[in-house]
Amino acid sequence: MHRRPNLARGFSVIELLVVIGIIVILISIFLPYVIKARESDHRARCAENLRTLMASLRAYSSANKGVFPRVQYDPAHNPNGYVAYTGAAAADPFVQDTTVRPNDVTASLWLLVRARLAKPSFFICPSTADLPESLDVQSTTTRSNFSSGHNLSYSYASPFTNTPGYKLDDFLPADFALLADKNPGVDPSTGANVIGPTWDAKPFALAVANSTNHRRAGQNVLYADGHVSFQPTPFCGFGKDGLRDNIYTALSRTPIPKVQNPATYAPGVVGRDVGPAWERDSYLVPTAQD
Repeated sequence: MHRRPNLARGFSVIELLVVIGIIVILISIFLPYVIKARESDHRARCAENLRTLMASLRAYSSANKGVFPRVQYDPAHNPNGYVAYTGAAAADPFVQDTTVRPNDVTASLWLLVRARLAKPSFFICPSTADLPESLDVQSTTTRSNFSSGHNLSYSYASPFTNTPGYKLDDFLPADFALLADKNPGVDPSTGANVIGPTWDAKPFALAVANSTNHRRAGQNVLYADGHVSFQPTPFCGFGKDGLRDNIYTALSRTPIPKVQNPATYAPGVVGRDVGPAWERDSYLVPTAQD
């Protein structure tokens, strides 16, 4: 008598390796598409946040004589610099004994939350690990600032400067940048300004000057006319014919006289001790290091 063959044998090692190899190949093919689709969705939601914030800015300015939100300004001791994230627990940023320091750019944005014109979640880019402030409705009107940079993904055109002719209001040119994905700032390991490339640098070189929100591929930018555009370069502010302002830098360390017509496409400088240096100079802060 002969034994019947065993038809229920398992996979051999070679067969198992072939199957694993096929799975790895399929993952390598489809994973980039999944990642790309996810980032595309994040960019769209980020852009929608900025459009919503534009409506909030306009609502605020319409009740504030056309001027966009700004806390107290110290022209005597800090005429062109800014601070960030001070006095988060303060009840009011405008009273005399407030712990919100003058020239606080993030407290200026929080005024939209205090006025119930924006929710904390609107200030979070979905491509980041940032989280919105976890507060009830009443707390948003009795606080004065974001707690830290982990609760704010965007940078705002600094309203703090004594530059002649500069005013953050409803009458800015259409291509003036008001808000964008957060300014990358400086290299924390060296202190060097990473906003170094010139406007005509190659895309790979320009990438170091882009926001880290979208892995330095570019940034969503909200302009004064209300439209949002994803820009692959920070040289996307006021200007023409490709010669545009770097939205993450100030054109100069000191204000430029109004009669001068500066080269808006200069690499510029970044720091807490500088502010917009010309009447059409977008300097979006805070930075990733603040």
